[in-house]
Amino acid sequence: MNPVDCSELSPYKRFKQAQQILHSTSRAKNPNWYSDALATETQLHIFIGSDTGAISYIHNQKEGSWTKGPNLTPQLMRSYEQLEEVLDALIEAEVKSKHPALGITLYIADEFATAELGEEHQNPAELEELRQLIIDDPTAVLNDSTLSNETHSWRLFPYPGADGGKAFATAISFSRVHEEFMQNARNYGIAKDTPVLTRAVSAPLCTITALPWLLENIPPNGFVTALHYPRFTVLAFFNPKGDLIFIRTLQHHGNSPYPANIGNAIMITANSLELEKPHIFILPMAGRPPEGMSSILSNAAPGSAIITLSPTSSPLHIPTAPNSAPKSDLPGVTRAWKWSDLHATPAEEAAPELAEDTPASAIPGVTRPWKIQDMEAVSMLQQVRLEVVAVTNPPAASQSTLASTHTFSTLISEMWPIQDFLPNSKEQIALYPDATGMRILAFSKYFKLLGTVATLCFIAYTVWQLWKFRQNDAWNFQPELAAQELNILQQRQAQFESIQNIMQPRATASNHMEMLFYLFPESSRFKVKNFKYEITPSGIIDPNSLGFIKKMTIKGLADEQAIAKLNQLNSGSEKTKLFQAVSDAIQDPSLELEPASRVPEVEINIQKNPTYSQHSETHLDASYSSSFSLEILQSYSPGDPLSFHLSAHQ
Repeated sequence: MNPVDCSELSPYKRFKQAQQILHSTSRAKNPNWYSDALATETQLHIFIGSDTGAISYIHNQKEGSWTKGPNLTPQLMRSYEQLEEVLDALIEAEVKSKHPALGITLYIADEFATAELGEEHQNPAELEELRQLIIDDPTAVLNDSTLSNETHSWRLFPYPGADGGKAFATAISFSRVHEEFMQNARNYGIAKDTPVLTRAVSAPLCTITALPWLLENIPPNGFVTALHYPRFTVLAFFNPKGDLIFIRTLQHHGNSPYPANIGNAIMITANSLELEKPHIFILPMAGRPPEGMSSILSNAAPGSAIITLSPTSSPLHIPTAPNSAPKSDLPGVTRAWKWSDLHATPAEEAAPELAEDTPASAIPGVTRPWKIQDMEAVSMLQQVRLEVVAVTNPPAASQSTLASTHTFSTLISEMWPIQDFLPNSKEQIALYPDATGMRILAFSKYFKLLGTVATLCFIAYTVWQLWKFRQNDAWNFQPELAAQELNILQQRQAQFESIQNIMQPRATASNHMEMLFYLFPESSRFKVKNFKYEITPSGIIDPNSLGFIKKMTIKGLADEQAIAKLNQLNSGSEKTKLFQAVSDAIQDPSLELEPASRVPEVEINIQKNPTYSQHSETHLDASYSSSFSLEILQSYSPGDPLSFHLSAHQ
């Protein structure tokens, strides 16, 4: 499918397009779509040093193995159809993982240019901000309106060891001549629904990262590395601490194998950086060291040690293992290696009258029209290039003291050497949902099911609630019957109030009658003959309330044991204790002894029973030796809560 820019679609059409991507691609199932070229299991590393072709290596990250990759001619790198054939064969032969993917890393060594930052951007604290700004708008960082972001790609590279006041970073640029190849590779992945992830990096920057594999110790006076490539030489300057402080590049003009002014350039720059007699290391990244360069540098820097390092001498270089079975005879895919292939001689490339389509060398990966004298890289082809493997092996693994410097820890942790110079455009990325969006879309069917179930549950609940409401009497209520219902309720309320008015005094009297059972229990040898209860207004005058006196008179018969108990009421503490117990048991507010004015006054009058007979039968009046009269007075003052409140007009 061909997705459309989401900014041109309505929200509904965006969703429909995302649904089509979900169902027609593997983006929701294969996490490698959102990975990185250097994180995939199968990787194709391509080194390009000129416009005559490229060599490549296949790396299986899971197994840690390296094998020779396909030949890539300039025509193939510009043709989608030819590239499609090569990638079809490569993926079929090499990609065996559960989530298939291919990572392509392009090492650009056919150009390298640097530029100084503008005067307004000389603050090291702005490094992270400038790192992004130079990608989006290089003219703002370099103060050069002639620059074009359409023809060139710019990236920032720091100098971690730079002193204050010195340049803290440089801008590095590449033309976009290889962008078509990278886009063709990505388009292939989209067409085949197989993630093809790309990253275009600078080969010299990767070589700088690999220096700890070549240098075990840091020279005491600092050092300079001359990275010699076919078209240019990159000079990297390091201080005595092993920290990078400057990078400059020298182009090879005409047919010269190296810059004629390289000696003067190194010394002038070293002096400006206050490096005295630094070691100078020559790294022949194009193959055999160029003749005469060492002599020129010795004459220009008589006090400096001039040392040529072989990139293939590093333990980092892993020989590409020969395959046990031959590969298919497909375009761009070489047959299985034999170690004899690695020992080509000049006599082989001097064979007379070669056909136009016959390779000039039997060295796998060197495509026509390259010849041995062009690259002189027979020894380098025996092993994976230093730049390539350096990306997958951190400098710390070299155990070199150089790897522990601030420069190399910073470069690796912040991934400066592997910045992508030719990434996928923002417009292309925006065509497809990101990983989070695809996960949401993948689970959208469950969201739909959940939404459907929730809707059905809501409908069922609504129907049940409606049925429940219809069963309520209020559902059948008729407004015209409201007056009748109100009249009936008012009549019932009047009846209730009438009955309450009748029963309230009787309830109060009943409480006082009940009090007799607490004062004279059944087994207490009392016989109550008469009980009188009366209320009279008190003599205390108060304009707001009227107090009253409650008087209870109890007459009856008692024997000697009962009379003794009755006399206990003359004790204040016993009297209070008894009446408090009665109040708690009956729960009548009028019997409570608070406030203090309510404490009852008790008057007891005891006389002999004139009808007493010692031989009389029990419970007859004559069986009780005494008669008694008990008078209890309780006073409720005008301020008492039970006093009668008087209205204002009375």
